[in-house]
Amino acid sequence: EPHTSRVDVERAGVEIARAVARGGEHGGDELIARVVAAIRQLDTATTLRGILDALTDGASGEASRVATMLVDGGMLRRYRHHGFGPGLEPVDTPVEGAPLIAGAIEVRQPAKIPAVERVDTRVPPFMRVPAGHVGQVIPLVVGQEVVAVVYVEGLDRTGTQTGEPVWAQHVEVLVR
Repeated sequence: EPHTSRVDVERAGVEIARAVARGGEHGGDELIARVVAAIRQLDTATTLRGILDALTDGASGEASRVATMLVDGGMLRRYRHHGFGPGLEPVDTPVEGAPLIAGAIEVRQPAKIPAVERVDTRVPPFMRVPAGHVGQVIPLVVGQEVVAVVYVEGLDRTGTQTGEPVWAQHVEVLVR
């Protein structure tokens, strides 16, 4: 399997710049400054824990809710989260009970989680996306192995935007 290269990350950065130029939800200079600051924080991390902390912090600057979960055999273990109200926090979850997450882990690619129209028992309660928002599970791959998944949720794109919301592109760049 090919791994994510610097070219892929640079390509994703170009996509963010294009989204900003199309009139993303934040001012262009402010967004690019946040992307650079988050990537610098990742660059200074020397341990997996440091990387996961920097990733969660960077993602929480863009998404309304973030949960970083460690992959431990067949379980997702709560590591860090941001933006969840009382009683809605992430909990340890069996991967097999969440097919959307299991699929993202298997193919090592992000998976969208649509807003819930009715309760979907295949999605853990903390990943149930409210109307007007969009969720995404992004696997964190190290040496061809998924070591963690990052769940992010935020406002869906506005009526004039096309493609992914700008915040979602930023988070994907950080994970890659």
